[in-house]
Amino acid sequence: MKKETIASITTPIGEGGIGVIHVSGSDSLEIINAVFKGKKRRDLRKAESKRLYYGDIYSNGSTVDEVIVNVLREQDSFTGEDLVEINCHGGILAVKKILECVVSAGAKEVHWKELASRPLSNDKIDLIQEEALLEIPKSKTKLGAKVLLDQYNGALSSLIQETVAQVEKCENNKEQLNDINSKLREILATATFGCAITSPQKLIITGKPNAGKSTLINALLKEDRLITHEEPGTTRDAIDEMISIDGIPLTIIDTAGIRETDHEVEKLGVLESKRQLIEADKIIIVFDSSRPVEKEDREILKFIEELELQKPDKNISIFPVLNKADLPGKLELKTVVGKTFEPICQVSALNGDGLTTLEKTLVSEFKEFTKYTPERPIIFTKRQQEDVSIVLRSSEQCIHLIDEDKNTSNNYTNYINDLKHNLLLTLHR
Repeated sequence: MKKETIASITTPIGEGGIGVIHVSGSDSLEIINAVFKGKKRRDLRKAESKRLYYGDIYSNGSTVDEVIVNVLREQDSFTGEDLVEINCHGGILAVKKILECVVSAGAKEVHWKELASRPLSNDKIDLIQEEALLEIPKSKTKLGAKVLLDQYNGALSSLIQETVAQVEKCENNKEQLNDINSKLREILATATFGCAITSPQKLIITGKPNAGKSTLINALLKEDRLITHEEPGTTRDAIDEMISIDGIPLTIIDTAGIRETDHEVEKLGVLESKRQLIEADKIIIVFDSSRPVEKEDREILKFIEELELQKPDKNISIFPVLNKADLPGKLELKTVVGKTFEPICQVSALNGDGLTTLEKTLVSEFKEFTKYTPERPIIFTKRQQEDVSIVLRSSEQCIHLIDEDKNTSNNYTNYINDLKHNLLLTLHR
C-alpha cells in the first residue's frame, strides 16, 4: 500500500532565522514542483539528489518567500523515501504559509514525530536511533546535541548489536556471560547522565524568606531575572528557568520562602514551594550566614528530612549553601552539618564569590561525562534504561544456573533465548 506524502515543520517556529519544512514520500517532488519556481531549474521532478536549488515558493501567482530547496532521493534521505527540505525565513508567517502551500498541493500535514517515524517504518533506523532523532531538535545544550547525534548515528545501537552477536556464541560459558554483564552494567551507568540531558533535572532553591534565594538564582542565571527586596515574602510564585553547567541542563526553580504566615496569598506560595520540593531532583537550601539559625531554618530542615524518609526510592541530592559570606558570620556550622549533607558551599550571591565552586558541586556526579568522548554509547531514555535492566537480570539468571550446575537443563537455553530476545527489544518493538 502506497504511503501518503507527508509534510512537517521541523524547526521551532519563530525561534530562529531559518525555518525548515520537510516533505517526505513518493510524491514529494511532484508536490514541491507545483509550488516552487527555481531560478535555473524549472522542473524539480528531474532534480538530482543531494543538490540545492534556489527559488521562490508561490501561491496564486504571488511569491510567498525566497527559499533554498534540498532534494534527497530515497537512497540518500534519512526517511528512506524521496525527501524535499525547504529552507526559508524563520518568521512564523512565512513558515506557516509555505506549509499551507505544500498541503494544498497534495501533502498531508503531520507532527514532526510522525515524520521522524518514517525512517523506522522503512527500516532505515532502529528504535534507539528514532528516539535520538526525536530528541535532537529539543537539545538544550551543545553537549546534549553531540550525545544525541552520536546515538542517532548508531553508537548505542552498535553496542547492543555486538552484545546480541556475543550472546549467540555464548554456550554455557560463565566467562563470556560475565563479560556481557560487565558491558551491560557499564552502559547502565550512563543512564543518569543521558536522561538528565534529555529530561533536565529539577533544581529547587529553598530557604527562609530573605536568605538570598532570588539573588542566588540571578547570579546563576547571570542576569537580574527575579525581583529582590529586603522585605520578606517578595517571591510568592515558583519561577523556573533553564541553566547549563558544563553542558548539563538544569531547570532551576525559585520558590517562596517556607515559613508560617497569616497572609493568604503567601500561604499559597508556601504550599507551592513544598509541592516543588517533593518533585525535586536536587535541592539547594539557602542559609543566611550573617544570622544565627532561626525557626524557619529548622522548619525547612525538618520538612526535607521527612521528605527523604517518604521518598526512599528517589535519590534527592541536597546542597546546603551559606549565603552572604561577604558579611560577618553568625551562623554556627555545626547546627547545619548535623542535619543535612556535605558539602556546604559558602557563597556571596551578591558579588559572585563561591559560585564557581557551587556550580561544579551541582554537576559533580556528571564529571566523567562533561569531557564527552565522541561516539560513546549513552542510554538517554527511561525506556532504554528499563529494557537494558531487564537484559541484565536475564544474564544474571544464566550465571546463576551455571553456578548451580543446572546449565545442562532446558532452562539455560530458555534464559539465553530470553536474553537475546530482550536485547533485540531495545532495538525493535
